[in-house]
Amino acid sequence: MTCSDIVSPPIAVLSKGDSVLNALALLREKGVSALPVTDAKGHFLGVFGLRELIALLLPRAVRLGQDMGDLGFVSDSLGDLHQRLEALGKDQVGKHMAPHRAIRAETPLIEALMLLYRGDSYLPVVDEAGKLVGVLTATDAMNRVSEGV
Repeated sequence: MTCSDIVSPPIAVLSKGDSVLNALALLREKGVSALPVTDAKGHFLGVFGLRELIALLLPRAVRLGQDMGDLGFVSDSLGDLHQRLEALGKDQVGKHMAPHRAIRAETPLIEALMLLYRGDSYLPVVDEAGKLVGVLTATDAMNRVSEGV
């Protein structure tokens, strides 16, 4: 069995030119933690989601992997975090998106299950030209595998 048997259309797609605040609104509206990002021709570029939004709220040194220990010196009231997010809200998603592995529809389902097991919560599915054609989620995979059990 290949992934083509259980690929779903994406709930929504972000463009690399979408603003961070528009992306946040779409994530909240759709109730998802991340969405694929594409260029104007539909080529998959990466993902943007809650993880990237949280990263925007953290000091840059923390995002670069430096161990800063106690972050008590960072202003972290709700108002401060709101201001930080608002200041970055007009940035384009393409500036903050994360790279993400993509699979092809012909990928064997067992391989996709291994990738899901190793930590991917969903897998963008692309065609031979790299255009996004759908997504494969852990929920989709388990629903299909468990049918008739």
